[in-house]
Formats: sequence, C-alpha cells, structure tokens
Amino acid sequence: MSIRARIFSVVGVVIAAAFLQTLIVLRVEDRRATAAAALDRSIWRLENQADLGRLIVELDASESDRLWRLYERTVALLPNVLNSPESKRELAAIDALVRDWRAAPPGDGRAAMMARIRSEFDRFATRERGRLREERIRVNSQSLQSTLLTLGIPAVAIVMLLLLVAFVARILLDPLAAIANSARQISGGSFDVTLPRESKDEIGDLVRAFREMITGVQRREREVTEARNKAEREHERLKATIETVPVALVILDAETGRIALRNRAAGALIGREPDDDAGREAYWGAFRVTTREGAPVDVRAWGAARVLQGQTIVGEELVVRHPDGREIPMLVSAAPLHEEDGRISGGVAAFQDITSLYEVDRLKSEFVSIVSHELRTPLTSIKGALQLLINEGLAADPDHSMLLNVALSNTERLVRIINDILDISKIEAGKLELNARPLAVADVVKQSIQNVDPIARGALVTLCTDIEAGVPAVQADLDRIIQVLVNLLSNALKAAPPRSEVTLAARSAGGFVAFSVTDRGAGIPPDKLGLLFQKFQQLDGANTRKARGTGLGLAIVKALVEMQGGAVTVESAVGEGSTFSVTVPEARG
Repeated sequence: MSIRARIFSVVGVVIAAAFLQTLIVLRVEDRRATAAAALDRSIWRLENQADLGRLIVELDASESDRLWRLYERTVALLPNVLNSPESKRELAAIDALVRDWRAAPPGDGRAAMMARIRSEFDRFATRERGRLREERIRVNSQSLQSTLLTLGIPAVAIVMLLLLVAFVARILLDPLAAIANSARQISGGSFDVTLPRESKDEIGDLVRAFREMITGVQRREREVTEARNKAEREHERLKATIETVPVALVILDAETGRIALRNRAAGALIGREPDDDAGREAYWGAFRVTTREGAPVDVRAWGAARVLQGQTIVGEELVVRHPDGREIPMLVSAAPLHEEDGRISGGVAAFQDITSLYEVDRLKSEFVSIVSHELRTPLTSIKGALQLLINEGLAADPDHSMLLNVALSNTERLVRIINDILDISKIEAGKLELNARPLAVADVVKQSIQNVDPIARGALVTLCTDIEAGVPAVQADLDRIIQVLVNLLSNALKAAPPRSEVTLAARSAGGFVAFSVTDRGAGIPPDKLGLLFQKFQQLDGANTRKARGTGLGLAIVKALVEMQGGAVTVESAVGEGSTFSVTVPEARG
C-alpha cells in the first residue's frame, strides 16, 4: 500500500473515531439529561407529597372547604408524577381513606382513621424518598460516566494523534532522515551508507532511486577519475612536447592579460615578466619592436592585446630589441582561444626566432648582388655587339637576322632582371639613394605612358589617363616614381585582354597624391593578395605563365614607395580587373 493510501486510511479512521465518539457523547448526554429530568420530577413529586402531607395534617385540625379543595387538586396532580403503578395504588388507597375519614361522623373512630391515614402516608413518603435517593444515585452515576467520557474522548483523540504522528514518523520521517544522513555522507565523499529497506511505496521508490543515484555517482566518479588521470597524462605529454618545441609558445589569460604558460624557448626568448602590474608594464615597455623595414610597432600590437580582442596573426615578421641589447627577428603567429559560448578565454602565441633565415636571406641577396653585378658588364657588351650587328646589317640572311633579334631581346631581358635584382639588393642594404624634388604630376604621367606605349600597342590595349584638375605637385625622385608607375602599367598591360583599356589616374589625397592603375583583366583571388608584394612571387605557375617576369617588380614598387613616405594598396575582383594605388607626398611649399 502506498504512503498516501496509508495516511488517508489513518485519517479516515481518526475521523470515523471522532464521529463515533461524538455520537457516544451525545447519547450519554441525552441519558444524563433524561435522568436529570426524572430527578427533577422526583423532587417535585416529593415536594407535592410533602404538601399533601401538610394538607392532611391541616385537614385534621380544620376541615375548611378551602383546604379540601387544595387537597383534591393536589391529590389529583400527584399521580401524574408518580413513576410506578404501586405508588399510584398506594396513593389511591390513602386518598380513599381520607375521603372515608371526611365522610365519617365525629368521634373516636374518626381519630383512629386519621391516625391510620397519617401512618400510611408516612410509609408512602418514606418509600418515595427511598426511590428519590435511588434516582439521585443513578443520575450521579450517569453524570460521572458522562464526565469521564467527556474527558476521555479528547484523551483518546490525543492518543490517536500521537499514534498517527508515530505512524507517519515511522513510515515517512525516519526513512527521510536516514536518506538525508546518507546524502550528507555522500557529499562528504563516503559512499558506505545505510539506507532504509526497500518497501512497495513512495519511500521505497525514493530509496531505490537514491541507491541508483549512488551507483551512478560512483560510476561517474570512476569515469571522472579516469578522465582526469588521462587528461593529466595528456597534459604532461603536451607539456613535454611544448618544452621540446624550438618555437617560443605562450598561453595568455583573458582576464589578467598575463602569460599563464610558457615553454623553455619562450623563457629564453622573451624572459619572464614581473608579477606586479607596474613592474610588468615597465618590463614590456623596455622592448623596442619594429617591422622588417624598420617602421616602429607599438608593443601592444605584438603583445596580448590584439589576440585577446579576437584578432588572428599569421606569419608577421617583427624585429624585437630586447632590454638586454639583443636584436631578434621574429615570425609571430597568434590566435584567440574561445569557450563554447564564444567568449574569449585566452590566446596562444608563437614566436619563432628567424635570425638564421635572415642571415641566409642576407647571404643569398649578397650572392645574387655580386653575381648580378659581375654579369651586367659582359651582358652590356653582348647587347652592344648585337645591336651593332643588327644596325650594320651584317646578318648573312633573314634567318640569321631573326636569331640576332631574338638574342638581343633575351639579352635586354637579362639586363632588366639583373637591374631589378641590383635595385632590390640596394634597397635591402639601405644603399639606394633618392633625389626627391617637386615634380608636376602631368609630367610624371606623360613620361610613364611613353615608356610603356610600345608595349600597349603590341598588346592591342588602349592607355588612358585621368588627372584630377588642380592636383598638386609631388615630392619624389623622378626616375624612381617613373619606375614605380612603369612597373604597375607593365603588369596591367600583361593582365589586360586585347582591345581593353588600362587607366592611369591621379587624385589629391589629403597631403598625398594617389596614382592608380586600373585594368580589366581576370582579377586576383583574395587569398593571393597577400603574396603580391613578396620577392620572386608570381601568381601563375611556371608551366602556365603567360607573362614573363622575375617576380621582383611589385616588391620593388612597395620598397620605393615606402622609402618616399607613401604606401601601396590593391583592390581586385575576380573577372572584373584590378586597381593598384600608390601614394606620394605632395611637394613642400
């Protein structure tokens, strides 16, 4: 039976018992009231008997009509209150004697009759007083029973309530207390608990569920322990792996911005930051960071701030001057760490010392510069000799003339390649000198167009210019700015389809003049835009390349423009064309 059914049954029994007790009390009270009424009648009867006795005595003394009428009225009412037929017969016999006495003539006989009447009446009164005592005893007994019942019923109700509480405690409170105690033991880490026996009620269901919960918690605890041990092993492996990686790795905390974890290489490369905020700020402020070209970089731009703001850094070259005097070129990559809800919880950054790569690049550039310098002199002589043979018409036949022209074209191409290599070597070595002076924009545009006009006619492309009215003069090296624009125009002519247009435009741009070259070619994919200005980079493969070149042109353009205080940008859409823009400072007044 369920606990609910048990409690309802007990409550029903209590209600039924209370109802029965109420009926008993009402019955007892009714009997007591009846007995009390009978006692009252007996007392009233006794009083009437006494009145009747007094009237008989008074009649003996005086036989007035008034007394006789009172006697007749009293003797007529008294049988109504007599309880037994015997009493009524005795009263009737006494009344007959009184009437005989009244009818008898005066004399001794009459006095004897009155004596007898009074004797009979005394015996009658004595018997009635006895009956009154018996009725009084019976009424008192019933009153006592009623009182005892009245006091006993609440006592019985209290006992039943106590039994009900004990019953509820036994079937409900005691098991719940045992379960609560077991829960406290489990919260303390002990699973050796004693649970109540399983019954076929709600408490039994709770005990079974609690036992299943204990089993589930123990299983989960084992799983968590195994997972924690596995995670610790993996963590140790990861730490060992990170420690052996030659790249400096650090993990940043999002709340404090501090380095939460670093490997051995990171400690050797950037040291260990102080714990206090002031010392930490002074520590990082002692670093001096620049780009590879020497442009200063705010320490916050290569530290934790960018990563913790959600930015991702991929392969960014920086030169870090350590407070101890070391100058270390680094390749920086970093990414934020996200929680499941998208919140940034930290970041990871990798700093790779690329000093050896810089040295290799320097040796390569030096080697290329030496080789190129040594090749330019003989190539110049070869070019002069070929031009002389062609101009003098010394070729034996048209086939020889064609071969001489091919040789001259390839020689000129080799000379251009060597000149580009030497230019980029001078730029990287900081040996390229610029002669900046005020230049009219129209003259710069005109000379640049003239340099590539033959190439445009050969490619069946129309060259257009668009110079803003009132554009100011620029402060630049004439040869180098023309070299920049010619490089951009040459690339545009290579990309432009036949019978299309390439436009060279010039616009004022707030203290700068922006030159832009626009073509209607195939465009550049977004993922290739970052490779455009790197050395020896060409977007088409060697087997599919349509335009011949060294891949140094745009690198030279970027270097020359930045040396003159400007910048290079590119906008391109696949299938629509590209626009390369360079900014050059306005001429100083």
